[in-house]
Amino acid sequence: MADDPLHKTALESVLTQEQDALLDLYLNNLDNFFENQKNAEKIQVEIETLHLKKILSE
Repeated sequence: MADDPLHKTALESVLTQEQDALLDLYLNNLDNFFENQKNAEKIQVEIETLHLKKILSE
């Protein structure tokens, strides 16, 4: 059904080109935000791990 040309045309006509571009920009920013959150969590885990290792080695 997704390959149906009529269905695709109907979906494309829902948004203007400007709205579609803004939606793409918003989704890209959202993807970047969540990617940064994942990276920040990884760094936080690494910091906590190093801190715990330091405590245990004392």
